[in-house]
Amino acid sequence: MRSVSLFLFSLFSLSNSFIIRSFVPSNAKCNSTVAVSCFAELFGMISEVCQQREISFRCVHYTFLDECFEARVGKCDAGSVARVGAIGYKQALSSCHSSKKQKAEGTLPILGAPAQSFPSPVQLISALGYLQTQCSLSRSKNCSSDHVHNIMAQCEEQMKPLAGYPQFDRHRLLRIKMDTSKKLLMYDETDKERECLVVRSTLSEMYSLHHANCYHSLVTRCLCERLRFDVQCGINCDQLEPTSPDQDTLAWDEWKEARLVHGNSISYKLYGTTISILIVLSITLLLF
Repeated sequence: MRSVSLFLFSLFSLSNSFIIRSFVPSNAKCNSTVAVSCFAELFGMISEVCQQREISFRCVHYTFLDECFEARVGKCDAGSVARVGAIGYKQALSSCHSSKKQKAEGTLPILGAPAQSFPSPVQLISALGYLQTQCSLSRSKNCSSDHVHNIMAQCEEQMKPLAGYPQFDRHRLLRIKMDTSKKLLMYDETDKERECLVVRSTLSEMYSLHHANCYHSLVTRCLCERLRFDVQCGINCDQLEPTSPDQDTLAWDEWKEARLVHGNSISYKLYGTTISILIVLSITLLLF
């Protein structure tokens, strides 16, 4: 047990600005009530909670908690984070049961809630501590670094077991479209406005794959930056990195400004996808 404590202490001491802290000054403020709300809101967006399955934490989950604590909670020690996390999990699970009960009223009686399995404090803190070291490092990295290059390669590899080879192959083809657009935009004869519509459409498709399958949340943003679409198409690449797990869709206002939203909550009109014949021909030549 002592070795576990020493490991956690060394892990948390790597950071002095994120949610897991090895030391908190006595005059620091930690709003436990709001902290519980942060965790409850996060767990409410994770489908595995209601399904009573093991949660696979990713960087987008850490980012959500980090920003929620930074803006609303304050500085909390590791023990407090574990405690409010467990309470938030129970609240989210209770909401799942309430929702199921409402749907079942008037049909079949509720015989009882399923067995509840909460993550232990050590499990929760260990998971958050690991996320802290991995995700805070990634967020501080420039997209041109070898570290980020490896992250992007790992993302594509993760699509094999998680989404099946059809999704992996589809991602490779979408990447070919992106590379082709980059090359076409170098020519003065290219209709840049039309080609940038293709770029935005392809980015939307790739974002959905990245958000569903990749551990790190910076992949779409860094792809945009590396291909210089911020310069060629005026895309704000920083807008392509999610800060919440429910931002599963990349949409565009008038095909100009990027916006990350929940797929079921889009309330504004999206324009149809424009496909460039030149892009299709170029991809065909590359493939054959």
